[in-house]
Amino acid sequence: MKSSLSAVALGLGVALGLSTSLTQVQANQSEQRIFKAPASGFQPSESKRFAINPELGRAWVEVDLFYPTSEMTEHHRVPVPGLRYDSERAEVVFEAPQQRVVCATVEERGWWLFKHHKVQPTGDCELTHQYVEHPKDDGFTVDHIEHFEVHFKAAPDDKEQG
Repeated sequence: MKSSLSAVALGLGVALGLSTSLTQVQANQSEQRIFKAPASGFQPSESKRFAINPELGRAWVEVDLFYPTSEMTEHHRVPVPGLRYDSERAEVVFEAPQQRVVCATVEERGWWLFKHHKVQPTGDCELTHQYVEHPKDDGFTVDHIEHFEVHFKAAPDDKEQG
C-alpha cells in the first residue's frame, strides 16, 4: 500500500514538472537560442540573415563566423522551429500558437541566369548574438567555457494574431 502511494506521488510530481516545463516553453516560444559554438579563434560576422528555398517553402537563418588567422569564413544554416517561407505572399514568417509574425519580405530580382531572391527583414524578428560562459564539469574541476550564441525573437504583431 505504501509503495503504491509512493508511485502515485512520484507520477503526480513528474506530471506537474512536465506541465510546468511545457508552460514555460510555450510562454517563451518566440525567443530562443538557435545557434551555439565555443568561442575560440573566430570573430562573429554581422552576417545573420534569413534565407529561403522557395520550391520547398522552407526558411532558415544563416550565420557566418570569420576566422582572422586563416581569413576563412565558416557558413552555418540554422533551422528555426516555426519559421517558413510563404510563397503566396512572398514572406518569411514565424508561426507559433496564436501568433504569426512576418520576419522578412522576398522579392524576385534579375532575369534568366541572374535571377535571385532578395530577402529583406521587416524588423519584427530580431537576430542577436552574445557571448555566454557555461560551466563544464569534467569530474575533477569545473571550467568556464565561453560560447558564442545567436538568439531569435519574434515580436508579436497585433493585426496578424489569430
